[in-house]
Amino acid sequence: MKNVFAVTMTAALVLTAVGTPAFAQDETITVEGLFYIDRNGDNAYNAGENVRAGGPGVQIRVQGTNELVGTFPAGPDGRYRAVLPKGPEYVTSSLEKDYSSTVLGHDVSESRTDADYPLRGYFLNGFTFVDSNGDGVKQADEKTHAGKIKVSGQVQSGAQFSAEAQAGADGAYQLDLPLGALTLTAPDLTRNGLALAKPKSGVDVDWVTGTLALGPAGSERDIRADARYFEPKGDGALEGTAISPAKDTYVVGDQIEVEFKLLNKGDVPGKLSVVVFGVGPDNVELISLSDNVTGTMQEFETVAKLMPGQSITVKMKLEIVGTGLTQIGPFARPFIGGFRDVDHKNQGQPFYKQVKVVEKGATTEPSTPSSSAQTTTPTTTTTAPAVAKAGNKSGLASTGASVLGFLGLGAVLLAAGVSVFFVARRRRS
Repeated sequence: MKNVFAVTMTAALVLTAVGTPAFAQDETITVEGLFYIDRNGDNAYNAGENVRAGGPGVQIRVQGTNELVGTFPAGPDGRYRAVLPKGPEYVTSSLEKDYSSTVLGHDVSESRTDADYPLRGYFLNGFTFVDSNGDGVKQADEKTHAGKIKVSGQVQSGAQFSAEAQAGADGAYQLDLPLGALTLTAPDLTRNGLALAKPKSGVDVDWVTGTLALGPAGSERDIRADARYFEPKGDGALEGTAISPAKDTYVVGDQIEVEFKLLNKGDVPGKLSVVVFGVGPDNVELISLSDNVTGTMQEFETVAKLMPGQSITVKMKLEIVGTGLTQIGPFARPFIGGFRDVDHKNQGQPFYKQVKVVEKGATTEPSTPSSSAQTTTPTTTTTAPAVAKAGNKSGLASTGASVLGFLGLGAVLLAAGVSVFFVARRRRS
C-alpha cells in the first residue's frame, strides 16, 4: 500500500507494516535514505552531485501517537538507516536546518531504500584567472593560479562554516554551500604580483575588499562570482607640503601645522604609508593628527585604501619643544597596496621644509663675525659708569689710570743720565 502526502521544508515518510527485510521479516522493518545536494532540482541523485555528509539525519515517530522512536543521523556517505519494530506505522522527518528540501512527498512502503532527501543551499560557481586583456572573459591563453576561493560564515543552525575551492585548468570553480550569512573571499595573490581587477560586471568580486557577501537564507540560490586578476602598476605620491604659520624663525613653544597631499597615481587601490623625517620627541610634540590616517607623528598610514586617481589631505599639528628641529620632511613609502611604485621620484622629496628654531627670548641665531668687523669695537646698548681716560684713542677700554705720569718720569731719568755722561768726559779731559 502506498501513501503520498506533502511536506514543506522536510519530507515526512509514512511507514506501514506491510513488508519486512528478509533477515527479520516477521519482527522489523528497515528504513534508509540519502541526503544529497540536488544541483539540477530533478529530485534524483545524479553523478557529480554531492552528498550531505554527517548531517543531523532524521527523526522518527509513531504515526497517530506521535511517540518518538529515535533520531538517526547521516553518516559520512550521507545515508541514514533505521531498523524499527514491525507493526506500527511511522513518520520520519528531516532534522536538516542548513538546507531546504525540494521534495514535497514520498511513495512509502514498509521497507524502502529510496526514501531520499534532495537538498538545496547556495550553488556557487564562477571563474578566477589572470585577465590579461581586461575584457572580463577567460581566454585559452590566459593563465590561472594556485589560489583558493574561500567561503566562511554562520549557517542557519548557528554553526560556523568554512569551505574552499581551487579553479581547474579552465579557470572554473564551484562550491555547494549551506544557507546562512556567508562571505566569499578571493585569494590574496600580492606575492605573485597580481591584484584583483576593477569589476566589469555585477558578478565580479569587489577589488577593494576582495570579498562578496552571499546573503541570508531566501536570497538568490544560484550565485556567480568571478575573481579576475591583473598585473598592477602602483604609484603612491606625496606633494604640496606646507607649514603654517610660515616664519623665517620659530621659537621654542610655537605651535605649527604641517599639511600635505597624498595621491594614488597608480591603477590599483591601496593604503599609503608615510614616514616624517626630522621630527622626534626631543624637538616636537604631536598635538593632533587628521583622522584619515592612523599612527604616530613619525610614521602613519591611511585609514582607507585610496582608489586610483584619489587624493587626500593630511594635517598634523605640532608643538616645538627644542632647537634641534631643522627639517620637516614627510615621505610616502614607495609601496601601495603591497605593490612597488613605478615612479620613485614623487614620494615628497622636493617638498622637504627647512626650519630655524631659537630659544625663547632670542630674536636671531648667533652669527659668525666677518674679518672686517673683527677689529672694530662692538656697540653696546648699556650705559657704563664714566671712567677717566688718558688720551686713549685705540678703542681699548681704559683702566682709569693716566699714562702721562709714567712718560714724564722717563724723560727726567733720561736727562739725568745724559748729564752724568758729559760731566764724566770733562773730568777725563
